[in-house]
Amino acid sequence: MENRNMGKQRVVNKSVSPLQILQALQAGSITIAQAQGMFNGVMPIGDYKGVAAILDLDQLVVQPLVAAERLYALDKIDARDIVTATFPAASAMDTVIRARLGPVPADEVWFLNRLVLVSPAQIGAEAIIQVNFRVSIWAVPDVRTGTTVDADGRAYWPADQGTLILNTYTVDLPAQGELGEELRLPAGATITLVATATGAAATTTTAATLTPSGRKGKLLVA
Repeated sequence: MENRNMGKQRVVNKSVSPLQILQALQAGSITIAQAQGMFNGVMPIGDYKGVAAILDLDQLVVQPLVAAERLYALDKIDARDIVTATFPAASAMDTVIRARLGPVPADEVWFLNRLVLVSPAQIGAEAIIQVNFRVSIWAVPDVRTGTTVDADGRAYWPADQGTLILNTYTVDLPAQGELGEELRLPAGATITLVATATGAAATTTTAATLTPSGRKGKLLVA
């Protein structure tokens, strides 16, 4: 019987991968001009600490655009965007009410520079309403405790705020001791006001609020 494989040669893949090109550049076997001549189009290569490296366009081009997003003030975020956590009359002690700012629409990016949280004044023997807020983009395990974070993200303060005397809390996010920078909220992100009745029941209808300040920027980095 005739052997149909006689005379045939095994096909060997002689293509050169970008990794091999990079290794050859680092070894000095070829020049950058020779490497670019092996491809149709442009292969961005630069010098990094004395060796050739393929450029990361995400780090070089895309991520720096975040700095430009904030320069476009397309809309203002202010008291019109207030969120309210309302406690119905006779809410039991330790009742938790949440109210959510967002989510940020798919084609927007928000920059927040101030958040003002107000817990209602205590009347008589009613509960003290303590407040905090959670940031959804911080929804990762807490490295301090090793525990899984709440579905609404990590709490901003380590402990809820609220006393008999003080019930207005202003967080200037760019200030030293806070974030030191505006908070960038990408599409889908939320800020959640968390209010808790402590010490007693809320005998009358009462509410806590969160008022954001900032602006909507131009979405350049999804």
